[in-house]
Amino acid sequence: MIILGGIAALYLIGLLFRLASLALPVCLGLCAFLVLRDQGNGWAAALAMGLLTGIGVHLAGRWLFARTTSASIRLLIGLLFMAPAGAAGLGAGMALADLLGIDGGWRTCLAILVGVAAACASWRSLTTDRSSISGLRDAPTVR
Repeated sequence: MIILGGIAALYLIGLLFRLASLALPVCLGLCAFLVLRDQGNGWAAALAMGLLTGIGVHLAGRWLFARTTSASIRLLIGLLFMAPAGAAGLGAGMALADLLGIDGGWRTCLAILVGVAAACASWRSLTTDRSSISGLRDAPTVR
C-alpha cells in the first residue's frame, strides 16, 4: 500500500502541473457563476455562463497566444495565465508541506518552489499547444 500510495501521490502532483494552465479560466468561470447566482439568476443560467466564460477565456487565450507574433503581447498573455497558476501552486505547496510535517522556512521554500514550477508548467502548456490551436501546421504533411 505504501508503494501504491506513493505512485498515486506522484500522479496527483503531475496532474497539478498539467492542469496549471487552466487556473485562470477556472477562476474566471467560477467568478462569473458566483456573480450571476448572487444576482438572483437561476442555477442553470449561472452554471451555463460560468462554463461558457471559462471555456471562452481558455480558447481565446490560447488562440491569441498562438496567433500573435509580438513578443511583448505573448509575454503579457503568458503572465496572465502564469499568475493564477503560480498562486494555485503556492497553495498546493503549502498543503503539501503541511502533509509532510514541514515547518518554518522550509515550508515557505517548498511552497514557493511548487508555485514557480506550476507557473512554469502553465507557460510550457501555452507554448506547446501552438500548432494545434492555430489550425495550420508549419510544415505540410505528405500522405
